[in-house]
Amino acid sequence: MSSTAVSILDHLDKVAVLSAGLFAGTALYMTIGEVPAMRAIGGDIQWRFFPYMYERAAVSQASLAVIAGVAGVLHGTRIVRAPSDRNLWIAAGTIFIGIIPYTVICMLPTNLRIINDNKRIQAGSESQIDSATQKKLLDKWTSLHLVRTVGSLVGFTAMAFGLSQHKSLLLRW
Repeated sequence: MSSTAVSILDHLDKVAVLSAGLFAGTALYMTIGEVPAMRAIGGDIQWRFFPYMYERAAVSQASLAVIAGVAGVLHGTRIVRAPSDRNLWIAAGTIFIGIIPYTVICMLPTNLRIINDNKRIQAGSESQIDSATQKKLLDKWTSLHLVRTVGSLVGFTAMAFGLSQHKSLLLRW
């Protein structure tokens, strides 16, 4: 195996923690900062803002979840003679990998409903969704997003703890 590949493998823990921290931090900011601020301004503004926020956050969050998940699981599989540390890394990585199907299965239908209605509005048509339903959809999205926030914080915390224990681990590849 090349020295570059070995070097990358030797730093998977740091890659995982950095990616997980960025994902969790962004998710937490959206949960405690962005969404409440948008609600305070008003439902119509939050409704119109959602597609722009989604477009920018989706690519970075999906990428960070994949990187954190894959790097965490791969790092875990390299740990020998420390099964609890191995399991911690694999579980934390799996949380981030699990965020992806959760988002597609549970959140994407709501996201698309909001985005598609906004496309109609931008095209000059009226919204097909009344303001009460808009509020319900935004509240649903907020609740679904909270699951991702909590999951990513748990996964990040586990990885950060695992990183703090790394000197005692024996790695192989």
